[in-house]
Amino acid sequence: MTDLPTRELGRTGIQATMLGYGAMELRGVPRGRDVTEAQAETILHAVLDAGINYIDTSIDYGLSEERIGRYISGRRSEYYLASKCGCLVGAPPAPRG
Repeated sequence: MTDLPTRELGRTGIQATMLGYGAMELRGVPRGRDVTEAQAETILHAVLDAGINYIDTSIDYGLSEERIGRYISGRRSEYYLASKCGCLVGAPPAPRG
């Protein structure tokens, strides 16, 4: 594990690595490149093994949330997970008001 520089995340007291991992790469097809389950597992463990402790994901990132849960939930104490919410691509617009 490499000692990466950290900074406090807002005023939370959390020391997050300045280099985070954006899990959009794990989304898979059709909106991303094909990433096999074995590749996803390798990538996620490599992220943690490199000392990165901040992982960013979103429901818009396809399979990324599922893959994070499947492959590194056993290492949950090693990282902070930021999951954003938003609107699904192709979803009907929200009603006015």
